[in-house]
Amino acid sequence: MKPKISINLCCYNSEKFLYETLNSIIKQTYQNWELIIINDGSSDSTESIINDYIKRGFPITYYFQKNKGVGFSRNIALKVSKGEYVAFIDHDDIWMPDYLNKQILFLENNPEIDFIYTNFFMLNQQTGRMQLAHKKSQPSGYVFERFLHRYPIGILTVVIRKKVIDKLDSFFDVKLKLAEEYDVFMRILHDCKASYLDEPLAIYRIHSNMLSLKYLENFPEEIEYVSEKLKKLDENDPLKYAIAFERQKVYLEYLKAKTKMARGDLKNARTHLIQWKFYDHKFFILYCLSYLPSFIWLFLRFFWQKGTFRNLV
Repeated sequence: MKPKISINLCCYNSEKFLYETLNSIIKQTYQNWELIIINDGSSDSTESIINDYIKRGFPITYYFQKNKGVGFSRNIALKVSKGEYVAFIDHDDIWMPDYLNKQILFLENNPEIDFIYTNFFMLNQQTGRMQLAHKKSQPSGYVFERFLHRYPIGILTVVIRKKVIDKLDSFFDVKLKLAEEYDVFMRILHDCKASYLDEPLAIYRIHSNMLSLKYLENFPEEIEYVSEKLKKLDENDPLKYAIAFERQKVYLEYLKAKTKMARGDLKNARTHLIQWKFYDHKFFILYCLSYLPSFIWLFLRFFWQKGTFRNLV
């Protein structure tokens, strides 16, 4: 029987969390799935963990490759996916038991929707604290314009019709370390309708080995790179989303300031904020914090990086 949904799992040195991730997949109440696992050159016990699940008879297609990065790995997974739908999960994510059932049921009953995403929990692995990613409902419908400057999607919550992925000229951009999913999803959402389920159906771990922390300083530049690609989608009408792209530009200045403040470079952070300090309260708070004496900031930074100022800045 052809699988209804293909689950794409890319992993690298994943032994610490992989059992929990795989268990959350095999315990899904919806069972017509295939799991595509790309092992991106792991040197720990990742492969032996995967082989254990293969021996137990689960529908797993497994590939091992030399380390080539997450974008390359996701492309391999997509190319071999046979399902009508595609879902994404990383080696440290967890799905709730009804994750697939609720997503697929919604898509089956709403054929005009090609892309669905949900709320999720964020689990701080160090403190054990878990909180909702979104306290308010997120947009549905044609969301491309809004997502240019306010992007709320967690890849672990996304299910997409495979046919709309196959229409893309290219899949994940291997040049990107952090924004590869933003690039693909925004190109899909340029023409497709999305829907948001305001229910936390997954858990996203925050821990010290995350790629998003390792390459954090590159994120604003990657978004700028993707933005130039997205502008080409409307070359015949360059003003169509001009206001949204301008808002995105301002938001990127905020992100650049945050990345510089995270490493204690308050003076250079301020150069990204000064023009926009009255743009909204977050800009103003961050701008004021950039004037703190360095010894006070170094003390506060410890709490900021743990999320103390998350709701403010």
